[in-house]
Amino acid sequence: MALNFCIVSTHSCPGEKIGLNNAGGLNIYVNNLVNFLSSSHNVYLITKDCDNCDLSFFQDNVSVIHCNPKIYDHKNVLPNFDMIISNYWTSGIFCRSNFSKSNAIKINISHTLEYLKKEHISSYKVDSARVKIEKKNLNFFDYTLSFSDLESKLLSDKYHVPSQNIIESTPGFSRALFFPESLDFARKKIDFDPNGKLILFVGRNDYLKGIDIAINAFKKIYNEFESITLGIVGGDYGSDSQKLIEKKHSKFSYSKDIKWFGSVPHNELRNFYNASNLVIIPSRSETFGLVCLESLACETPVLFSDTGRMRDFVHIGKTGIISKDTSSDSFSKNIKEFLKNEKSFIFLDQYYEKISKFEWNVIFNQFISKFI
Repeated sequence: MALNFCIVSTHSCPGEKIGLNNAGGLNIYVNNLVNFLSSSHNVYLITKDCDNCDLSFFQDNVSVIHCNPKIYDHKNVLPNFDMIISNYWTSGIFCRSNFSKSNAIKINISHTLEYLKKEHISSYKVDSARVKIEKKNLNFFDYTLSFSDLESKLLSDKYHVPSQNIIESTPGFSRALFFPESLDFARKKIDFDPNGKLILFVGRNDYLKGIDIAINAFKKIYNEFESITLGIVGGDYGSDSQKLIEKKHSKFSYSKDIKWFGSVPHNELRNFYNASNLVIIPSRSETFGLVCLESLACETPVLFSDTGRMRDFVHIGKTGIISKDTSSDSFSKNIKEFLKNEKSFIFLDQYYEKISKFEWNVIFNQFISKFI
């Protein structure tokens, strides 16, 4: 029997371009969740108003309601929901305001807890006002998803969520979208030099994502290699903050080999992974590490900071390298070591066993089967 699911994502619309503004891993998660549920059920997506929204890939039984979360129109005719799934703390506020009388099973997905940032960055100043809201949200929902052991511990110790209300789950990836192709073929797709070295950063222009670490690490190794490029996918290309970064580095010679690819549709992202020698993930804080998973699915080695779940995916020394810290010194040293020993990084047949359990269908089947 088809059920009625309500997916709330008022932080950003999943139809926005990935890598710009607030659009990132949360949007990818919501898109895949909606697509999975709509294969068998009715889905209502309540999300934030946005410009240039493209949700044309959703099935006919997905109803999309764009709104200003602060002035939601209660005249929207909605069914009695069987399950409400909230994404991020801002969506939690919306759910408390609008679904307090609903008898539906209510599930919270934090995506990023405020206290998690403090765990990864000792100098980080916790926003106590946000923590207070997060606690109210967690008290409101019947269950909350946790993407890592650390997140589960914080939910228990800092937010006092009962263990029976915490459901372990993760984001995932689509094998239909992320698979290996030859470097030459991929570079033709993205119009990139077939002979140079390409180091790739994928993410928003956000302090926690470490775009500054990526650029500073590249700067330190630039003169040691004849033909090397730092490629940046996302990075809020064209925004004022991105232009300031570009201007800051423009007077130095290495800046001509920083290539801003801008926002790339998710179904084209594998071309950039496959075209790269190494994907670097210098995140100061991660809940999971989606870029790492997608890169490995394309058999492109990764250099990553020790955050999120990335250790779970990587065969250290074979499919990737872990940086001892998030300094540009550590990342530059590891990039040099990788490029000198690139041939030793080999994806053996069994590597896929490490990541196959993170395919979207596996993840969502395990999650939803707990309730229906």
